[in-house]
Amino acid sequence: MNLDDLALQIENMRKRVALLQRQSEQQKAQADIELVNAVFKEVYFALEELQLVNEDLKQQNEELFKTQQALVAESQRYQELFEEVPDAYFVTDTKGIIQEANSAATTLLNISKSLLLGTSIGIFVLEKEIIAFHLKLNHLRDRTRFPDWKMQEWEVTLRPRDKTPIMAAVKVAAIRDQSSELVSLRWLLRDISESKRTQAKLQWAEEAMRQALAKEREFSELKSRLLTITSHEFRTPLATIHSSAELLEHYRHLWSEQRQQTHLRRIQASVMHITQLLNDVLMVSQDETGKLEFNPTPINLVEFCRDLLEELQQSDRSQHAIVFSSEGQCTPANLDAKLLRQILSNLFSNCLKYSPLGSTVRFSVTTADEQAIFQTQDSGIGIPASDIEHIFEPFHRASNTGNIVGMGLGMSIVKQAVDLHGGEITVESAIGAGTTFTVILPFSRNFHV
Repeated sequence: MNLDDLALQIENMRKRVALLQRQSEQQKAQADIELVNAVFKEVYFALEELQLVNEDLKQQNEELFKTQQALVAESQRYQELFEEVPDAYFVTDTKGIIQEANSAATTLLNISKSLLLGTSIGIFVLEKEIIAFHLKLNHLRDRTRFPDWKMQEWEVTLRPRDKTPIMAAVKVAAIRDQSSELVSLRWLLRDISESKRTQAKLQWAEEAMRQALAKEREFSELKSRLLTITSHEFRTPLATIHSSAELLEHYRHLWSEQRQQTHLRRIQASVMHITQLLNDVLMVSQDETGKLEFNPTPINLVEFCRDLLEELQQSDRSQHAIVFSSEGQCTPANLDAKLLRQILSNLFSNCLKYSPLGSTVRFSVTTADEQAIFQTQDSGIGIPASDIEHIFEPFHRASNTGNIVGMGLGMSIVKQAVDLHGGEITVESAIGAGTTFTVILPFSRNFHV
């Protein structure tokens, strides 16, 4: 029954009460007619009040209808906004079960709304992050008793259906009832994968730039140190060449053949020393500029080592006893001759430089299992344990070298050459007991014939 029907019934009752009242006044048949009249009057007044109430209800009904229409319009606007939000928008219960989702949410997770509703938002989180996600969700529920609880934000990796994982920015806010009790959660998710990739590229570019600048500074410092050290190192052999040449020029006709040969050997040794310095500097420079190449060719290792030892013995002027040995097959080894020369000449020169005159220096080469093993052994001053870990760093010299000349480049060059071969180098040393270097170089399968 609606308000109009109620109004009609009230009007009918009023008419019937008025009719009964007129009839009772005319008949005067009953003794208690006055009492009946009083009752009729009370009923009449009650009906009048009902009429007023009815009119009040009608007005309230009209206002309620207008309010309902406004709510419908507001709900429609909310739904339109909910759907038109470009980011994924979810409403879940306090446990994360999805109750509402917009079109952007279905697009983000690549799933229809019918399948999305009623599922937990956590099932779309990447496995390795799921525990952290649920901890955050529990933390949100625990904080709901605080009235100042605000929107929470974090990042999470999502797993859309049949698509690659994406990085998403998450914003979660509380939805409360009139008593401020938490009833649901509002989620806003935005795909930030592309921005993350862009950010990563920018960071990589910045890091590459920093490394390039650091490399440039390092190379500049290296050039400065090379110029300083080489200019200093060149003075001694050049002075020796100059003095021996000057003496030969003025006094060779007065000297014996043996004395002349002594000065000529000094000149030759100084020239070899300068040549070695130049080779070291050139190799360091090529390595720093990325121009150092690896070009393996077939090499007869025994002949190569004997020829190199002969050159080094001439500069040593038989001040040490040199023992050479070789084992293994005589087949050519596929190694870079230029780099191998740098390795062996630097190692062997150090043996001669840091060993007492008259002592024995041993050098061996072994070939087996498609690799060459070189070993130098001396009984010299040895390398302190604190210096061994730095021995392959450029310009590093052991703390016990004293006044023995050197630039500190030899061992770093050896390490570079060994690395280019894909080999390894080890060192064993004891103070005053000598040093043993072992170099293992695998034969390269790519070589120039």
